Amino acid sequence: MRDVLVLLAAALAAVPLFERLRLGPVLGYLAAGVVIGPHGLALIGEMEGTRALADLGVVFLLFTIGLELTFERLKSFGGMVYGLGLGQIVLSAGVIAWAVAYSGHDMAAAIIVGGALAMSSTAIVLQVLGERGQLQTSFGNVALAILILQDLAVSPLLVLLEILERDGGRFGASLWPALLLAAVKAAAAIVAILVVGRIALQPMMRIVSGTRSPELFMAMTLLVALGTSWGTEMAGLSMAFGAFLAGLLIAETEYRHQVAADIEPFRGILLGLFFMTVGMTIDLGLAFAQVWLVTALVVALMGTKALLLGGLAMAFRFPFWRAFRLGGFLAQGGEFAFVLLGIGMVSHVVPSALGHLLVVVVALSMAATPLLVTVTGRFIEMLENQQAMRAGDLGRHAGEMDRHVVIIGFGEVGRIIARVLKAYDIPYLVMDMSPRRVLQGRAEGEPIFYGDAALASVLRAAGTERARSVVVATPDPVGTLRIVATLRRDFSHVPTYARGGDERTTMELHRAGIVDAVSEKTEVGLRLVGSILELEMTGQP
Repeated sequence: MRDVLVLLAAALAAVPLFERLRLGPVLGYLAAGVVIGPHGLALIGEMEGTRALADLGVVFLLFTIGLELTFERLKSFGGMVYGLGLGQIVLSAGVIAWAVAYSGHDMAAAIIVGGALAMSSTAIVLQVLGERGQLQTSFGNVALAILILQDLAVSPLLVLLEILERDGGRFGASLWPALLLAAVKAAAAIVAILVVGRIALQPMMRIVSGTRSPELFMAMTLLVALGTSWGTEMAGLSMAFGAFLAGLLIAETEYRHQVAADIEPFRGILLGLFFMTVGMTIDLGLAFAQVWLVTALVVALMGTKALLLGGLAMAFRFPFWRAFRLGGFLAQGGEFAFVLLGIGMVSHVVPSALGHLLVVVVALSMAATPLLVTVTGRFIEMLENQQAMRAGDLGRHAGEMDRHVVIIGFGEVGRIIARVLKAYDIPYLVMDMSPRRVLQGRAEGEPIFYGDAALASVLRAAGTERARSVVVATPDPVGTLRIVATLRRDFSHVPTYARGGDERTTMELHRAGIVDAVSEKTEVGLRLVGSILELEMTGQP
């Protein structure tokens, strides 16, 4: 009870402070763990129980990620993405293993350390992606696919450790048969879980939901999540991968949203506990005693993984900035490194001095990730801004156009408008303030340019005075009103249309004198109520 109170108090003290400093909750949990851990104030008496409970945080995180996916979406990632993930594991493990062997350690230790450090932190990466709203994006899909493949790679590494321990740290003739057997067991377990889940899960959940008991429904959810996790662990795979499979199975049912709502409180608090246990593993004494070596290893680990993954992503034809942003997100060590290095030290495959040093390096790399992503993200955004502004000559391109449509904003609405205009052979020109959308659009062959359409000089460069019309498709009501004000003041003869958002903004736009403004909420409401009235009058939807 005392340990629980200490954990809760530390979280409540640290996380709001770090949120206020705009450093994010993950760094808050990590810092709290450092302070209360055995290498700080030593306020936690029993680490093993805390760590076992915290591991459930990663389990529930992967479970909720599975709930947001479907098998169809996994297939849509494509072979290129999974090829990138497999290449990252092999290349990173190989380079790190070579460096460890070159430093004087034997090949067995080098391979285990290389495999352990090739993994990234599922918990850290997915949490940061979630905070930034990037989990459902194509970038988030690529990161998730790589993390899933890393989870699958844990199984052969655990088998390899077991063989090395049995053979005294040497590679024997039994290595390949054992790895093949482990692969067969893992594949059989995955197939069994998917087949049984698809056949039995939905009828079982229907029976339980028919009792109208929230407690029984919650028990069923926990049974599915933890039972599948236990099953994959028994097959030599990670518990987190089992939880991910369980989430995928439930995502195919009509109960996914209720399950997601029920599990959210468990996931949040247990994931926070996981981050705190990572903080507790950071040995500040060792870090300060060998500060230059530790710092150099953290920089070397993160720099090497970022460059390898970024270069590999470019080889797979990812855009330059997207490739190295991906490398930055996945540059840290992962939670499975603690498991592999711990077993390696116990079995004497990994020397204790090296293992303890690398545990600190992995923990510090995980702690550095949220801050590193923020700093590098701003740097990359600045470079993208410069590249987007150089991406094309707006004045030269617009000077050749007449009776064209100027589209301001290239989100979903802007893309739809451009697609229809292209189908009718109506010339158009697009402006957007997002460097990423500009660069992506130009890669797709769209006539898109970077510029602030609230400035009359930018609109003039786009040939707005010769345009047949202007469509303001930006989602921000304040920005839309600023752009429309400039258009009505300097280009009042050009018909203007706008995306209104809510009714209040739409009324203001109409008062500004534009041809038409569409209120999205009103349109959706009228469409839905129209369908209801049609059903009432005709009896058919």
